[in-house]
Amino acid sequence: MKRHFLTQHFNPFPAIIGYFNRKIFTLKLIFIFLALCIPAFASIAQSHNNIEFIENKGQWDSRVQYKGTVSNGAFFIRDGGFTIVQYHPVDFANTMKLLHDKRSGIPDEKFMVRTHAFNVDFLGAASNISTRADKPVSSVNNYFTGNDPSKWAGDCHIYQAISLQNVYPNIDVRYYTDNGFLKYDIIVKPGGDVSKIALKYSGVDQLQTKNRELLIGTSVGELKESSPYTYQSGLAGKKEISCKYVVKNNVVSFDVKNYDPTATLIIDPVIVFCSFSGSSADNWGYTATYGPDGSMYGGGIVFNNGFPVSAGAFQTNFLGGIFDIGIIKLSANGSNRVYATYIGGSGVEQPHSLIVDNQGNLVLAGRTNSPVTGAGSYPLKNPATDTIGACGGYDIIVTKLNATGTGIIGSKRIGGTADDGVNITDRRNGTNSLQQNYGDDGRSEVILDVAGNVYVASSTQSTGSVNPSNNFPVRGAPFQSSPGGAQDGVVIKLLPDLSAVIFSGFLGGSGNDAAYVLSLAPNGNIFVAGGTESGNLPGNSAGTIGPSNHGGIDGYICSISNNGSAINRTTYIGTSATDQIFGIQFDLNGFPYVMGQTTGSWPVTPGTPTYGSSSGKQFIAKLQPDLSAFVYSTVFGSGSATPNISPTAFLVDRCENVYISGWGGFYLSQNLYNSSGTNGLPVTADAFKSNTDGKDFYFFVLKKNATTQLFGSFFGENNRPGAGCDH
Repeated sequence: MKRHFLTQHFNPFPAIIGYFNRKIFTLKLIFIFLALCIPAFASIAQSHNNIEFIENKGQWDSRVQYKGTVSNGAFFIRDGGFTIVQYHPVDFANTMKLLHDKRSGIPDEKFMVRTHAFNVDFLGAASNISTRADKPVSSVNNYFTGNDPSKWAGDCHIYQAISLQNVYPNIDVRYYTDNGFLKYDIIVKPGGDVSKIALKYSGVDQLQTKNRELLIGTSVGELKESSPYTYQSGLAGKKEISCKYVVKNNVVSFDVKNYDPTATLIIDPVIVFCSFSGSSADNWGYTATYGPDGSMYGGGIVFNNGFPVSAGAFQTNFLGGIFDIGIIKLSANGSNRVYATYIGGSGVEQPHSLIVDNQGNLVLAGRTNSPVTGAGSYPLKNPATDTIGACGGYDIIVTKLNATGTGIIGSKRIGGTADDGVNITDRRNGTNSLQQNYGDDGRSEVILDVAGNVYVASSTQSTGSVNPSNNFPVRGAPFQSSPGGAQDGVVIKLLPDLSAVIFSGFLGGSGNDAAYVLSLAPNGNIFVAGGTESGNLPGNSAGTIGPSNHGGIDGYICSISNNGSAINRTTYIGTSATDQIFGIQFDLNGFPYVMGQTTGSWPVTPGTPTYGSSSGKQFIAKLQPDLSAFVYSTVFGSGSATPNISPTAFLVDRCENVYISGWGGFYLSQNLYNSSGTNGLPVTADAFKSNTDGKDFYFFVLKKNATTQLFGSFFGENNRPGAGCDH
């Protein structure tokens, strides 16, 4: 059972407290008038249930019946209407930046958040309105905070739809979710009089119509309701009906022309308001994947209690430290939360990579510095056998969560006495060796083979030993059993249920090395890629694209036998400047593809187009299976001296099209990572967002053989200068 311990009393001007989720969606308020009930429409409404209404049992003002929490405000259902509370978007963004900066060691600053509240009331509503809640959620909220027991409330039920019945004679109002958006319908039954419906807006600065739209002005911004699309359904299909807003003295009514009062009438204006948050605690996304049924899994970090855990979840509470891992599974259409859970101990955890097996079980890889044993330790199935190596400081974690999110199938903590699962340093305060982007400290990857065996690529700063009581654990007969330098890459293979490590070994030379990503060739060989400062990586490099380090930091690709016993071939990929590989994939014909970033002049194969600028700093290359040559090599970018984006995802589809996503810019006004940002990146005519503030997410799709750009788009909010970025 989910139990939240929260406090918030009804106040039209609340202060921001706690932390908030940063994802942004659109909220619709849609008026729908029905002359009679429609089962088909009801089924559509019930198929989307991701908005929750919490009943008031005394924890809020008595005028409130139900409350819905939004990321930058609140929505209160009252007897004869509703109340909306908004936070100023810039103030809210500044608050997020200050909270973010505080964790980065920047001193506290004073700040103010402007808010605006307004009421919408149904004028002339009945005094005997009855409320019916339906679509209950199988969990409750508890509110036991403060010294005033009259404000305590327990067993507060949660619903996905609320109906106010007989607001006017034969007219109901229903609040629910459709396709991820909060809506309210005004349902006019036979005998109901549409002309009696009147919505009184109180507390708004301006209310007017323009171009058939309703504009709602407040001190923190303008809301807009689109022209009301109105229709009636019959045997011949939908028939559009003339309808428009009428505004007088801040009262909105609807002028509907020539409709059949015995048939269904739907009036559909839209209001863009704000997103609904999945977490009342700050949570940042790290990684995502998909399931065999198209479901989506997201993994990130959560800073406190307030993550929307599901009933019966594996871990329902935040266990301490700065943050725990938060995992959420969504249905294929994104409208339902299947489950959500914390995973962590009393220290600090990060999820770096996720993958799902054919049964829907989720495997995550990341790191932890929670206690190795005792209270607050990272969750393991059997701590005595699941702690592999000396462990201490940060260690690599691999955990398999069952398909319902209610328990772990297996879990391993792997490491030595120094930091494992960390690239160079866990601090994010500027470039340092292989750490060139904000977030590079947490790069690693987990994949599966067709038998369900688990493969992990990561990094270690621990020395090696075959003795399980000393330092980083070497298992099996690995390709490299001893460390090469201060930091090495590591490759690990485990059984499907994580009950045992099949092999683990180092991958590195005398300099700093990191294994960021890996993929399986059709013949089962393990291809590992990342960044290196070494000039003596192990493996036969003769006859490859890069038999030696080009200078400074290079990317590399290493082919390892599936049993981990030998390195087949290694090649350097790079220029005389700084280059690293952040993605490696295979097409159906067994050709490997890589993507990454460079600060040098990347070699473009003759006749291959480039995208944006010919001196772009993000590269894509297709290689011969034996790593002997490029099939093609190209770049995209703005032509700046440094990379535009930090790449975060890479895919090659069945048609050999290539997909990349990443983010650009940095949240501090001083750019510690010299990121050029997203300005100047190439977009296509069908871009979701074609303009950028320089600090957005970016998506790039390249057609087979690098012949053309299929898609390019930004995604993100427009931040003020010096404010945060989307990352």
